[in-house]
Amino acid sequence: MKFNFSLKGRQPAGTHYTFIKAGVPDAQWELYTALLNFSLNPSNDSLLSIRTTIRRSDPELIASLALYFREQNNFSRLAFLLSAELAILQGNDERIGALVARIVRQVSDLPAWLEYFQAAKTGQKPGRAAQPGRAIRKQLNTLFSQLDEYQFSRYSKHLQTGLKQAILSLQPRAVNREQKALFVKILKEQFPVRSTWEQEWHALHQHHYDGHEQRQVILRDKWKEGISTFRIGYTALLDNLQPMLCTGVSGKVLKLAAEYLGNAAAASRANHSPLRMLEVYRSLRDMDQGGAVLLIDALEQAVYHSSWARSGFGKNAVSVIAMDISDSMKRPVGGPGSALRFDIAPLLALLWKSRGDQVITGFIGNTWKPLDISGQPPIVPSEQGAHVRQYTYSVLATTDELRLREGEAGYATNAHLILQSLLRRGQIVDKILVFTDSRLWDRRSFNQSADSDLHGAWKAYKQMAPQAKLYLFDLAGYGDKSLECPEEDVFLISGWQDRIFDVLQAHEEGKKSFEPLHNMR
Repeated sequence: MKFNFSLKGRQPAGTHYTFIKAGVPDAQWELYTALLNFSLNPSNDSLLSIRTTIRRSDPELIASLALYFREQNNFSRLAFLLSAELAILQGNDERIGALVARIVRQVSDLPAWLEYFQAAKTGQKPGRAAQPGRAIRKQLNTLFSQLDEYQFSRYSKHLQTGLKQAILSLQPRAVNREQKALFVKILKEQFPVRSTWEQEWHALHQHHYDGHEQRQVILRDKWKEGISTFRIGYTALLDNLQPMLCTGVSGKVLKLAAEYLGNAAAASRANHSPLRMLEVYRSLRDMDQGGAVLLIDALEQAVYHSSWARSGFGKNAVSVIAMDISDSMKRPVGGPGSALRFDIAPLLALLWKSRGDQVITGFIGNTWKPLDISGQPPIVPSEQGAHVRQYTYSVLATTDELRLREGEAGYATNAHLILQSLLRRGQIVDKILVFTDSRLWDRRSFNQSADSDLHGAWKAYKQMAPQAKLYLFDLAGYGDKSLECPEEDVFLISGWQDRIFDVLQAHEEGKKSFEPLHNMR
């Protein structure tokens, strides 16, 4: 289906939008970056600013942005936001209806899109319609044909509630008796609540048992049922590996669990952060129960299909990943988990190396100390008792061992030394990533000389490598914004969000992809 927002009379034929114009601030580019920042750190103030910009912009531009974000798996909600804003402004336009149909593709998308629509409607003049316009409803109501009793019963309680509200808001007309009966059952909440395997597992812990052995048998049987039928789900398995071992499951069940955990397709669909996998690895590392080693090996295989490994950021590039290993970097990334600030850089470096990218790694402190952290390929026992190499690096084990090298390069953060080293060697790289817990750009500590200015070193390096980009990660979060660009090709990242690499990739692609994007319609 082609999509064309032809706004005759508003611009000359052949006009193309671009995200960036040399030397000229660009409102379209500012909107794009504001949306990416919003995806990292949503707030009412930023949403109001984005909404104001949207309502001052050309609808064709907003539609193109919405389509672009919908094609990016991690940014579909930005597409919902943009299309919902257009639906408020021009909800009876057939073209807007067609746009919404391209963005809201599944019946399970309806609650999220309507949530953005209701938020966008807030503040409108009294008397505005409380539901989407006729053209929007016509398109969205066709999605209910995807729904049947079996499908609805498998949804979470939250999604079921959202779909009930969608029926009330959109008022779809049933196409037959079966669909009419389904709508009635949904509105009257006549579907039985289906419990998940994990809910049933936790409920068993609350039961009274005649003895410890009876309790272990029942819990062990529950694990056997969950693993053999795959009711447990990947995330629930990852979160409960330690309790599973404590129940003393059989070797057959343990092997099935390990195969599922290390399965490439299952790990890719779950799309977990390698930091989460590292936390699970550390919970298993010191356990005496048999089978812990088998699960650890499965985790080492799964981490190659985690969210960072699958991101396009850093692919086909030559990168420098520098890590601060001072004591303050041993603080948790966020919350009570065992993943530390220091863990981010080696995990990223090992995963990028594993997919074939060129990566230079090292410790940054008083000195810049390049090092090889490739690790050794782990040896995994096979069924026949032989030993085989199943994957490239022991990512989690190597990362864990690097905790012991605190202070090896000193306790300052002389990031300019990285650039000076590259200049001396005449080495051209595409990306330089520095992970620390302080602000580095244009800030020099009291004991640094004038020639240690990072800004000056970067200017000199850009003359040799004009395509290079510098990413400075302040994991302590001292900055006012999650992502700032003080000048071209310099990115200041404040705090930590696991999806930051997807945002940085989208930031890069936006500059070169927006004009072809208009040809998508």
